[in-house]
Amino acid sequence: MTPFPNAGDIPTPLDAHGSACARTNRWGALALAVALGLMFTSAPALATMYKWVDKNGRVVYSDQPPPADIKSEIVKPPPPPVNPNAAKELADKELDVKLRDKKRAEEAQAADKLRTDAESRRVNCVQARGQLQALQAANQGYYRYNEAGERVALDDAARRVAIEQQQQIVRENCK
Repeated sequence: MTPFPNAGDIPTPLDAHGSACARTNRWGALALAVALGLMFTSAPALATMYKWVDKNGRVVYSDQPPPADIKSEIVKPPPPPVNPNAAKELADKELDVKLRDKKRAEEAQAADKLRTDAESRRVNCVQARGQLQALQAANQGYYRYNEAGERVALDDAARRVAIEQQQQIVRENCK
């Protein structure tokens, strides 16, 4: 009797993964077959071409080397075809890049102007609210300075005009 009575019911690691391994092996074999097929189909494009003159004086081109007693030369493959529109396409791409960069610079400049204007409005708003609050305080006098630098007290009519002006500034800048 074994010390583990149900030991036969526990799958071994090979049994537990056997089917998965078989699928993995099939996929690996398939990938290998595809890779080899691609390698052999592209081999003729990379094959070396030989040129020689046979016994009858004919020029022979072949991917197989000639017999050892015949002098041959290796023929280089022709260069890839040249794109006649390549220069124009390159110029168009460069123009597109320049236009895109110019547009980005203009957008950045416009965004900076908007930020600057918003900051200016915020500062004007804070100042106008402070002056309005000081003008509306009834228990203290409000003074301004004239051209000579002398302090001049505002009367009630001038104070109302100054309050209206500050309220207008607040309406324009504090949105």
